[in-house]
Amino acid sequence: MEEKINPVIPQQKKEEKKNPIIWIVIIVVVALIAGYFVWNSITINKEYSQLAEEKAMMKAELEADLDSLMIEHENIKLEYGELSDSLIVKDSLIVAHAEEIKSLLNYKWEYRKVKKKLDKLREVARTYVSQMDSLYTVNTELVEENKEIKARYNDEVATNRNLKKEKAQLDDKIEEASVLKAYNMKAKSIYLKRSGKEKDTDKARRTSIIEVCFTLSENIVIEPGQKEVYVRIARPDNKILTPGVAEEYVFEYRGEQIQYSIYESVDYDNEARPLCLRWVKKYENTELQNGIYEITVFADTEEIGSTNIELR
Repeated sequence: MEEKINPVIPQQKKEEKKNPIIWIVIIVVVALIAGYFVWNSITINKEYSQLAEEKAMMKAELEADLDSLMIEHENIKLEYGELSDSLIVKDSLIVAHAEEIKSLLNYKWEYRKVKKKLDKLREVARTYVSQMDSLYTVNTELVEENKEIKARYNDEVATNRNLKKEKAQLDDKIEEASVLKAYNMKAKSIYLKRSGKEKDTDKARRTSIIEVCFTLSENIVIEPGQKEVYVRIARPDNKILTPGVAEEYVFEYRGEQIQYSIYESVDYDNEARPLCLRWVKKYENTELQNGIYEITVFADTEEIGSTNIELR
């Protein structure tokens, strides 16, 4: 049998020639599409990177603005010192706003939202500064007013002190003027002879009488009338010469009972009045010592003069 050979159809040959071309086209198209996607992915990633950088820059900028604002706020508080305590509520509000902004920056945040809150914080801070300036101005005025008041007060105190001092001085002068004074005081010792005649002596053993003379000063301030005048003569050993038994011859002086040597009730009429008072030795056994005898005069319970005499 003869083998039959199938004839090749030209149409089939054409299709076999086209198949490689189609595949090439398909591969090219696929490659182009893949390249596009790769390029697009790279572009998108680059844009994301740029956006992330921009976002980080914006966040850093906002953080820097916030830090600068809070540093300025703290400096203002330090500058005004204790005066800032009067705006503690406003200060708390500023701190609360700052904490809220920090929280937004550390977690999810939107630039516009944070920017808006930061602008609001600046406005609150400006209000704080304005109120602080007003308080400072008022406080400065009060301080100046207080200084003036203190100065006037100190002037008044000084004036009152001077007035009190002048009054005290005047009272002292009045008190001094209302006291009698004894001047021209002199004392002498006298020897009394048996004949009754008197002779001046400076001998202690011969002395019989000690005479004290003085003048009561003129004084129109004190009340006229009877004045009790006491003379006190002290021996060199400070023992008081008395007219008799010592306990009976005393008078009150500054709350104490003290001895006296001579007493005289004087009718005083505000005019100068000379007086001579005598202590007389009544007993022979009364001993007079050698030395200086201190003599003091009192009137109206005040010491009004003094002198002394020396016996040998």
